[in-house]
Amino acid sequence: MVGYSTQPGPSTSSPGLDQTYEAHSPSTLGNSWRDARNLRHASTATGGVGLLRLSGADLGRKGVLRFSATGEFFSTPDFPVQGANNTRTGGTFAVGYVPLDFLDLSLAYTASTNTNTRSSPNLIQALGDVTLGARATKQWLPGLWAGADVRVMTFSGVGSNQIAFGFSPRVVATYDARSLSPTLPLRVHANLGLLMDGTGSLVDAGRLNAAEEYALGINRYSRLGVGFGLEAPLPVVTPFIEYGLTSPLGVPDGQLAAPDGSLVPVGSVAPQTLGLGVKLTAVQNLTFTAAAEFGLTRMVGMGVQPVPPFNLVLGASFNVDPALQAGGTRVIERVVVREPALVERTPTPVQTQAAQTTAQVAQAATAQVSGVVVDAKTRQPLPSVLVATVDSTLPPVASAPGDGRFLTYALPSGPVKLSVRKDGYLPLEKELVLEAGKTVSVELELVAEVKPAALALAVTSKRKPVPATLTFFGGPTPRQVKYSQADAASRQLQLPAGRYVVEVTAPGFLAQTRAVEAADGASLDLTFDLEPEPKQWQVKRDNDKLELLQQVRFADGKAVLLPDSYPLLAQVVDLMVRTGVQRLRIEGHTDNQGDKTANLNLSKERARAVADYLIKAGLDPARLESEGFGDSRPVAPNMTPRGRELNRRVDFVILDR
Repeated sequence: MVGYSTQPGPSTSSPGLDQTYEAHSPSTLGNSWRDARNLRHASTATGGVGLLRLSGADLGRKGVLRFSATGEFFSTPDFPVQGANNTRTGGTFAVGYVPLDFLDLSLAYTASTNTNTRSSPNLIQALGDVTLGARATKQWLPGLWAGADVRVMTFSGVGSNQIAFGFSPRVVATYDARSLSPTLPLRVHANLGLLMDGTGSLVDAGRLNAAEEYALGINRYSRLGVGFGLEAPLPVVTPFIEYGLTSPLGVPDGQLAAPDGSLVPVGSVAPQTLGLGVKLTAVQNLTFTAAAEFGLTRMVGMGVQPVPPFNLVLGASFNVDPALQAGGTRVIERVVVREPALVERTPTPVQTQAAQTTAQVAQAATAQVSGVVVDAKTRQPLPSVLVATVDSTLPPVASAPGDGRFLTYALPSGPVKLSVRKDGYLPLEKELVLEAGKTVSVELELVAEVKPAALALAVTSKRKPVPATLTFFGGPTPRQVKYSQADAASRQLQLPAGRYVVEVTAPGFLAQTRAVEAADGASLDLTFDLEPEPKQWQVKRDNDKLELLQQVRFADGKAVLLPDSYPLLAQVVDLMVRTGVQRLRIEGHTDNQGDKTANLNLSKERARAVADYLIKAGLDPARLESEGFGDSRPVAPNMTPRGRELNRRVDFVILDR
């Protein structure tokens, strides 16, 4: 049993589990390097989960609120032009929230001050820049998340109330290599998108030099941005590296003016950065970030933000679950047992022996099992799976919602057998060997339980049972069932899920066929009402055709079948079933009276009407095709009424036996 209690009072928890941690961001201190709980979903410098600048597609657990504060600083000579000394200090406050499993909302506020000996004034402040973000993602494959991120930005004007706006749509993706092997704690992030802002409209372009453009954050071109990052969730620390490139778009002739007035290719001034950093995750819910960013682009072009040679970044992110803080209930992976008030009593010999045994187990070397439970076919994580140890008195743990991960209690080292159970899946047992002081990571695959479909069958003629043979084609295993007079009225049959074509034959009756879709555990009623064989057959098979001794009749000038043709078409179905005709083409023809185009259309419609009737009678549509030829293929002269009657016909051509 897995749960969380908010009732006060003394408590005890199972061995090996920290009683105070919350499941979304426990301390990683003391974990093994392969422990799945080393992963910390922390807020970026602009809100939402990710690294430093890169956004992540794995949003973490629903309901977590993330606050972050990030500071930046650098001081360097000869930037952004030779002979200029530049110092910049910036700060961003951000908040992110995951209201749904697939949605991350964020808000960020940024302020900065920049001092440069070539700007006027030397000190320029940029205050009040706001970023609103929304990110929607989904887990598409085991370990792979992807989705879209949209950000709307506002930029405050300088010395006025003017405000510029920006817009940045991106595609984000995250891949966790631990889905391939728990021994590979590596995650990959990728971002691709557009960055459009109106900062160029805030000031007069002719009045700014390169230092002033940088201090005010002016960009006069939209940009295509791409970024890649790696992180390694380890105990205590998560080192990471990220690379970013933004390429200006729409630059005339692909060249920009340099600060000295010369022209430079736009590719040589496209901002490129390389970031190296580390996240400290030893404290529960709190993540510290330290990073250094290095500018890989040295040339400067007017209208494009240059990158400094280096930039130091320090930040902190705090995770909180509002439901837990408000005294609500949140399911987590631990057991808390509340005991009644202590009552002084004398222990019995059995209790004394049990206490001694418990103490011995606690003193023994222990280990844990961490892993994920997935569907064997879809590879999707399975929540609420019960994982227990066989021959143990410890209660089972349940895999977490969303990512299907679990962590067992502390177990004695040595051989252990796990029992895995979930409704709708076959039970699984997994044998492992635990090494003292370590956490074994495993992936458990559950196979969905296939429940056969239950068919209630009845074969009758004029409401009387008829002994018959039913043949089921398709599905996992074709089969044939024979019914006697006694059980033909009603019989239960179980079939594996699948799509079947059922053919029914009975001596003295016309055969029938029907397609049946049997779902797992479904209950279906399948009834056949057979027609007696005619005393005189009007349809026979002749090589590659079905010969009709009687014409298929329609209403005058229309593609409407007359009822006296229904028995004729029932014989067509019977011949296809009994003689094994797989595919049939229905051809419509007319005489030469009237408009040729109208005759051609009428012949097509009549052939289609016959095909539709046969499909309703149970034939698979894939076995039929129809075509009309108008008066182009007469079988008799159109000079007499009899000849025209013979030409107004429907032919049945066998395409596949």
